[in-house]
Amino acid sequence: MPISQCELHGIAVQCGFKIVQFSDHPDFFSSWSITVNKGGHNYLIEHEGRDGWLIFYRENTPAKFEELDKKFSHAMSDHEKANQCEAWLLAAK
Repeated sequence: MPISQCELHGIAVQCGFKIVQFSDHPDFFSSWSITVNKGGHNYLIEHEGRDGWLIFYRENTPAKFEELDKKFSHAMSDHEKANQCEAWLLAAK
C-alpha cells in the first residue's frame, strides 16, 4: 500500500511542521506532494511516480523552490519512503 496522506501528515506534525498543502494523484503514477512549514520556511516533498523520484525542496523566495535532495524512489519500499521523508524533515533548518 502506498504512503497515505494520513501517514505523511503524521510524520510532518511529529517533526514539528504545519501542513500547507497536500496533493495526491493516485491515477497518475501514484504521484503526490506535500508542502509543509516550520519556522517561516516552506518545504516540499514530491513523489514523482512516473519518473520514480522522491525529491525534497525548500522555498527560498515566494513560489521558487530549490532542490535539496533527490532519491530514486523505485529502490525504496513505501516504509523506506516514509522514513526518508521523516529524515529530511528532521534535518530541515
